Amino acid sequence: WYQRRVREAVVSTQSTGQWKSDVGEQRDLFRLLHEAFTALGNGEKAIKALVHLLKLYGENEGVEAKADAHICVISHIAQPNIFIMDHLLDLHPIKALDGQLIHELLQIFVSGDLNDYLEFYSANTDFVEHLSVSHEQNKRKLRLLTLASICEGADEIEFSKLADRLNLEKDEIEPFIIEAIGSGLVKGKINEPEGRFTVSTSINRCFGQSQWSVIKDRLELWQKNLQVVRESLNKGGHLMMPIGS
Repeated sequence: WYQRRVREAVVSTQSTGQWKSDVGEQRDLFRLLHEAFTALGNGEKAIKALVHLLKLYGENEGVEAKADAHICVISHIAQPNIFIMDHLLDLHPIKALDGQLIHELLQIFVSGDLNDYLEFYSANTDFVEHLSVSHEQNKRKLRLLTLASICEGADEIEFSKLADRLNLEKDEIEPFIIEAIGSGLVKGKINEPEGRFTVSTSINRCFGQSQWSVIKDRLELWQKNLQVVRESLNKGGHLMMPIGS
């Protein structure tokens, strides 16, 4: 039954540009898709449908979808391979949750660290225990996200620092870093004899003004490099590139 409903809903979404459907019908459609994909065990597609649904609510309508927003937050937290969640904060139904514990928890997963979560859990144990995601799962994801934050902008990190920040024993650090590399959050080289991790790249958990500034600086450097190449070719001389990355 759900497979048939999914096929019908997918056909409807593909044709929304061809027939004039009001926003209410579109909301019903994406809510149906979310329900169907959830029943079929396809969590990622269910989440995408739910995000599309929340985008259909304007600034003064967010409160109408607070229940859907709550489900959306929990779904993102529970999905083991979803780590970036800052885009949710711009959705009006998510904004309508501001002041509630679920919104505070989302902010921790967006930009907080493991210690922030442990403090939240200690103060709101009953709330977390009644969510459809376990405390241990939350700790695992926050450890991974905390590692990504530590690695951002760092060249090399000592195992002792990671053990302290991640609440792990030193002999647990190496397998944990391997797990983080496998998740795509960080890239680098483990120096086991010296107890260090050399960072190559790390994801940005939040994309804000500082990240735009980095892109701006890189584009400006790229533009300068092109100008040097152009002038050198015109003069027929050797290339002297500016140092930078």
